[in-house]
Amino acid sequence: MNNVRQFTSKEDIYEQASLWISRIDRGLTEPEKQQLQIWVASSNGHRRILAELAELWDDMSVLTELNTLLSEQVTRPRKHQWAGKFVRQTRYGAAAVMCTVLLLGLVSDWSWLLGQDTNLAQTSRRVATAIGEQRSVKLADGSIVQLNTNSIINIDFSGNIRRIELQKGEAHFAVAHDHYRPFVVVAGNNTVTAIGTAFNMQYTDTSAFELVVTEGKVLVRNKSAQGQLSDATALINPDASNAGQLLVSGEKASIQGQVSKRHNMTTDAMQQDLAWQQGMIVFKGEALEDALKEIGRYTPVTFKIADPALRTKRVAGYFKVGDISGLLFALKNSFNIEHTRTNGMTIELTEMNAAAPPPVHSS
Repeated sequence: MNNVRQFTSKEDIYEQASLWISRIDRGLTEPEKQQLQIWVASSNGHRRILAELAELWDDMSVLTELNTLLSEQVTRPRKHQWAGKFVRQTRYGAAAVMCTVLLLGLVSDWSWLLGQDTNLAQTSRRVATAIGEQRSVKLADGSIVQLNTNSIINIDFSGNIRRIELQKGEAHFAVAHDHYRPFVVVAGNNTVTAIGTAFNMQYTDTSAFELVVTEGKVLVRNKSAQGQLSDATALINPDASNAGQLLVSGEKASIQGQVSKRHNMTTDAMQQDLAWQQGMIVFKGEALEDALKEIGRYTPVTFKIADPALRTKRVAGYFKVGDISGLLFALKNSFNIEHTRTNGMTIELTEMNAAAPPPVHSS
């Protein structure tokens, strides 16, 4: 007898929902449709998070397809009733309520289709991207956040501080200038504060991230430090506070409590580092194993390297985000690496055999 159920964290549900969204985008098979319906029916949280991520997807066909799939699980009333009218038919009551709640939730999420910018109206919200998705969000103050693949931010502009928590992934912040309301991004054990600048943050571990300042300057502090309202003063007059470290335009550093590996970047190096904003990944001689780890951020496909010696093979070039076919073509033609699909979501890489020696002709 086994009545043990595994509890799933909200982060796990978001990852599962992201995978379902990407599958819907490329088209579901009939078995996958049945699996999706079972997954959604198992928890109201599954349904809610799936609808939330569908609203974030750029292609409206995903929203339409999801609405169709979810609607198949409930019985619709014979006649649509709107404007707050109660459904009185007893045998349709429960199903209609469920369907109406879902539709109203989706309609409110689709308000941008009617020309309403909900990003400007909301001062507190959560924004997430699915695996392979990139999204630009305009905040209430005019700041712009570009979210990279599989990322989550929590926004709170309700107080005297413009506060964002980078919970997962990578984001670039172009901050609208406001000396009286510091812009604070919380990540790991640190805060990054600006009053009007631009910078990029990417998690490299659960509590560590890389910081690239693309414009102006930012102040990095331990998030346990008090007096964040004074951070704006420290940005203008660094001598006024020694509780953090200033990074200026062109600098890159690793942050995990302390600032380390700090160095200046050339303009070309910075553009290559942030090429994801143009939908590209740039490799400059990284080991194949590290390159595939980076590519794996943008796709649910798993890569396996059959030959251990192949892990350290160096690769370089520009690759389009999510273009697995183009990547495999380049690996074969430029780096002598073959591939085999062991199943739909796993690709095994091997080094091509050396060309056979020419035949020897006897005289």
